[in-house]
Amino acid sequence: MQVKHVNEELSKHPAGTFLNLLKFNKSYIGACDITGISPVWEMHPDTDEFFYILEGQFEIALFDGEKPSKHIVNSGSSFVVPMGIWHKPGAPNGSKFIHFTPGRSLHSEANDPRAQNT
Repeated sequence: MQVKHVNEELSKHPAGTFLNLLKFNKSYIGACDITGISPVWEMHPDTDEFFYILEGQFEIALFDGEKPSKHIVNSGSSFVVPMGIWHKPGAPNGSKFIHFTPGRSLHSEANDPRAQNT
């Protein structure tokens, strides 16, 4: 069994580094400390993505309708981005979070990433 202190592990790396903390069912539980908005959209065609917000306020934009919707998530909260939904994470004032993304990740710089071939 491994025990890792998330904040301690995050402090060993530059902000914005996506860390693989612990192996879990052939994938990894990850963590990150970010400030700013991602410049790209991402989507996971074969899995949901789990988030738990440790500190700060997290923003997630979802392209699940005609236009992107933005959601604000406070520390102590968790959420799941459903499989196949384009999303853009961010934290303008900084946030630390844990995530679990066991599948593939696709990325797009397009304004509407749904128009591209996946």
